[in-house]
Amino acid sequence: MVKKISVLLLIVIFSMSTFMTVFANEKIDLISDKKTEDTKQFLVTITRPEGDETTFKESYVICGNSDKQDITVKLLMYNEETEEFEPFMNLDGEDTWVIGASGFFMKEIELPKKGANRIRIAAYQGSEKMDKAELVLGENLQVNTFTVTLLDKSIRNSIKNGFLRITDMLDNLFGA
Repeated sequence: MVKKISVLLLIVIFSMSTFMTVFANEKIDLISDKKTEDTKQFLVTITRPEGDETTFKESYVICGNSDKQDITVKLLMYNEETEEFEPFMNLDGEDTWVIGASGFFMKEIELPKKGANRIRIAAYQGSEKMDKAELVLGENLQVNTFTVTLLDKSIRNSIKNGFLRITDMLDNLFGA
């Protein structure tokens, strides 16, 4: 009896593991390739980042809006080892989401490293499980890449302390 239950349990586990690959997010080469050029923002207007930015905070908010329906947004981060953009999870555990009825999205991420973090935001019309053959860059696929540089807090303190020392020096010189 125990053997039959064990075999049945193993069959169920094996079956479930084979079905899981069907539901896995398929890597879309066009979005992952570092050579893919950015497009105009015609599906989604990305309001943050506005361009390449620098910050001292590890937590960073990405946001944008769209006036179109059925838009899926995918978040990717550049991996220097593989030299590709790879799906990157926001703090909600998502790397892909559909813009809701409001037309707005706001997602918080944790910048993975100090220094330059290359973020790619891809938007396409259609469902999350888009067939890569259906995606045409600039027609139904928007790709935008940004660099958000995370500075060390010691740099901020040096700038702050250096600025205060300069103002103190100017105060002493001009007797303010």
